[in-house]
Amino acid sequence: MFATGQGRNPDATDAHSIALVGTRMAGLRPVVNDEQLALLRILVDRRRSLGEDHTRTVSPDGARKSLSAAQAKALLAGSDPVTRSARPDAGSPRS
Repeated sequence: MFATGQGRNPDATDAHSIALVGTRMAGLRPVVNDEQLALLRILVDRRRSLGEDHTRTVSPDGARKSLSAAQAKALLAGSDPVTRSARPDAGSPRS
């Protein structure tokens, strides 16, 4: 099927191609507004956004995705980690 992604937005040509396929194929399900799917998409987008925000907060200097061990060590040396025992939720079991 037609996938979104790859940094490319669907355009009028894509819509026309999909419409032609739809007119020539038998047995296709009709498109319906699925509220659960829409809600799930909103939640997934929000989760992705929170993850990106967390990454920016933890790595404000924009650390590269591929670091050598020495580079990672140097990057961590400048951070102020919070130990597990210092966290307010340290005594609570994970659910």
